[in-house]
Amino acid sequence: MNIKIGIGLLITLLLALFLLPGMVFKVVGLIVSLLVWGVSGYLAGKLLQGQGYGLLGNIALGLVGGVVGSILVAIFGITGLVKLPFIGGILVGALGSVVVVVVAGLLYGNGETE
Repeated sequence: MNIKIGIGLLITLLLALFLLPGMVFKVVGLIVSLLVWGVSGYLAGKLLQGQGYGLLGNIALGLVGGVVGSILVAIFGITGLVKLPFIGGILVGALGSVVVVVVAGLLYGNGETE
């Protein structure tokens, strides 16, 4: 019985050593991407016309913009941009955030209250 437990623990440890780093890096990469996209949306809202859509609105637009930027990069085949680990994420997020903030401004106004 003790040998089976030892073998089970050894197999679990080996699986964790091989699988966990890949999963951890993917989760960390996702968290970093979300943070970068949120900041990109905030900055895009401040840089474009008006006062933007408020802190949470700009961050939400940045998150959507990051997804939109990723889709645009895939559609236009700009694969070199994605290969840049951190800078690529910032550029993709900024591109998508600007597109989303501009479209939101055209559809709903520029966020200013009269």
